[in-house]
Amino acid sequence: MFARFKTRVEKNHFGFPRFLNFLDRFHWLFLTLAAPFLIFPSPNRSLAMLVVPVLWISYLFSGRQNKSNQSSTFNLKHATNNVSGFPFTPLNISFLVLAIMLLISLWATYSIEQSLEKISGLVLGLGVFYAIARESRYLEGWWLSLTAFLGGGLGWALLGFLGMNYQVRFSFLAPMISRIPKIIKVLPGEDSGLQHNAVGGALVWIMPVMICLSWYTAAGKHKKWGHPVTNWLIRIALWVGSVFVALVLLFTQSRGSYLALGVTLLIVLFIILHKRWRWILLGIVVISAISLTIYIYQSGGWESIIYQLGLSGETGFSLDTLGARLELWSRAISGIQDFPFTGMGMNTFREVIHVLYPLFTISLDFDIAHSHNEFLQVALDLGIPGLIAFISIYVIAFWMLVKVWKNPFGKETAPRTSEERTALIFFQDTVLKKALVLGLGGGLFGHMIFGMTDAITLGAKPGIFYWMLLGLITGLYQLREKEVKERKRDKNV
Repeated sequence: MFARFKTRVEKNHFGFPRFLNFLDRFHWLFLTLAAPFLIFPSPNRSLAMLVVPVLWISYLFSGRQNKSNQSSTFNLKHATNNVSGFPFTPLNISFLVLAIMLLISLWATYSIEQSLEKISGLVLGLGVFYAIARESRYLEGWWLSLTAFLGGGLGWALLGFLGMNYQVRFSFLAPMISRIPKIIKVLPGEDSGLQHNAVGGALVWIMPVMICLSWYTAAGKHKKWGHPVTNWLIRIALWVGSVFVALVLLFTQSRGSYLALGVTLLIVLFIILHKRWRWILLGIVVISAISLTIYIYQSGGWESIIYQLGLSGETGFSLDTLGARLELWSRAISGIQDFPFTGMGMNTFREVIHVLYPLFTISLDFDIAHSHNEFLQVALDLGIPGLIAFISIYVIAFWMLVKVWKNPFGKETAPRTSEERTALIFFQDTVLKKALVLGLGGGLFGHMIFGMTDAITLGAKPGIFYWMLLGLITGLYQLREKEVKERKRDKNV
């Protein structure tokens, strides 16, 4: 049937195959054009969601996928023959389950209009992932994707810096925050400015990558990349960008982001230290944790310590919000028990909670955007099958990073042509490989810690960095697998 349909398409006088090839070749352009309609959706713009599946389907009829797979030419740096189609990645099954549960949630939701924003955001996220994963199958595309990720992160930090809804939780930051110009006062969907926890949580995805790459440039390994001026520009851009993102993260006063980044950097430090120093660091952390616990217990609790230190006026040290979170989590668990297989529909918990699961410590007028736990929120939105798929995404992503970390790159060889220089540097530089794995893995792990006490829900606007990060991890894994296959083929020849 498919062969007959393909024959008919090839005989089409209107050049239908060429149109499909055009869609397939410039998939990233059409996704970019559709992005504003998916980020700020409305019922009239909902058809824009069809762009993503159309771009996926178009490659089936482009007639180039099999040719590219059978090609004897292998190029690590450039995409050859305009390779088409989204890649078959280890995450595909997990994403398929998410997509199926997304369709099921349409039946469960009480209002499609209420869910539309998160639905379109999730569709866009899946499209971004496959666009990044597809382009990053080749080294040049991977670096361009990483540049887009870091550039987007700097843009988000700048947007947060100028348009955040600042709340002073630590008094020592008040003088600095008061001097920040509020240039962006109104944002679409955010009338009072960007929520500080959302800004901080998104920066947790980006900050470890920038720190690890800045550390790599400090080691001087990047000097062999090209002209000295270019090397210094890269180094300055990374360090200045890291400092700026760190300052914005500090100004968010998001305690969940602080905790997530601190734990992540501690684990990264543990990994890169020599074995003997690892045990010393572990001993210091364990002894400090035990000592702090004993001190808190003997002092009559955390609030008593804060009062004794004269910090009771600092809301950043208060645990008042913990009680509200515990109540939200209990209501979320009740919601999951009532809608275990379908979920209650994306973005509906904020309304349903006041009807079915009334709160005692939170006012009815307060907008409960989510359950303040990403895993509980996914189960509420997409049911337990969606939660399983979400957890499997983390497991598989970390597995891919471990594979890249454990399997050393190829032995150092001289470049055969000038075009292979960048590719060979990439695969021969163990320090660069470790910096990238630690940065990407640190961003993913850090946000997972953040997601234990707060949430950037699936389909939320800043969640685009999550999908880009997964695409970069998948691309790095694909590059490694291609390099291994190429070397095995060379040995057999």
